[in-house]
Amino acid sequence: MFFRKSKKDELKRAEILDGIRTRKDFISPSYINITNPKYLEIDNIFYSGIMITNYYHEYTELILKNLLDMNSNMQISIFYEKQDTYKTIKDITYHIGNTGVDLERKNKNSQDIDMIAFSHDDAKYIRREMQVNNENMYFLYIYICLFSENTKELEYLINKIEGILNSNGMQTRRANFRQEQVFLSCLPMMINHEDIKNVSKRNVLTNGLLATYPFLSSSIFDENGIFIGSNIYNQSLVFVDRYQTDKYKNANMCILGTSGSRKIFFR
Repeated sequence: MFFRKSKKDELKRAEILDGIRTRKDFISPSYINITNPKYLEIDNIFYSGIMITNYYHEYTELILKNLLDMNSNMQISIFYEKQDTYKTIKDITYHIGNTGVDLERKNKNSQDIDMIAFSHDDAKYIRREMQVNNENMYFLYIYICLFSENTKELEYLINKIEGILNSNGMQTRRANFRQEQVFLSCLPMMINHEDIKNVSKRNVLTNGLLATYPFLSSSIFDENGIFIGSNIYNQSLVFVDRYQTDKYKNANMCILGTSGSRKIFFR
């Protein structure tokens, strides 16, 4: 007796012979190198992380504005953890009492006294804002993951980002020996790795959260607009529909430029 193989059986046999591949096989990298403490290497791409550890309480501008305007290879991840108001005020009051006693004793060196005085005033400021202005306190975590095809360019990007952040009053720390944790925390998986939380934890009030708003668009793009050029700051394309009366009051435009820059041709 003979049995005829069905088409389904033939396809199944072909899959077994060729090796069954799933979606994970297509998206998984071919190799991951985590031996270097300064960066990760995944499929010939190098990744390195930066943690923002501190910045001013009263920050009136977006702290990430200069980074968002850059056309660099980076991933930014921000986590917020709201704290219990009653417990926070209780802990702050206890801290104010302890630092107040240390200030009254004045039996320490001048450097310690300055640090204690700063901590004392900072705690009083936070408690006042929470009690008077109904502010809430959060723990803030900001991670930045940079990537490049070679280590020289990666080091250049790290120095550039650190310079921008430090010039805006933010303290940073490189994620050496913690590159894997920062990389995972910057992936869209909502993972705030425990190994780096204590390093990057920063207390911030509700007003401070406004400064961490991560979305910024300085580009001009009208759906039915005509192409005018590119933005010199972030290299985004500019499309303007000057007859869109609900957005622009009139269709007049002013074109400025040096001689020979095609102003008449553009008009």
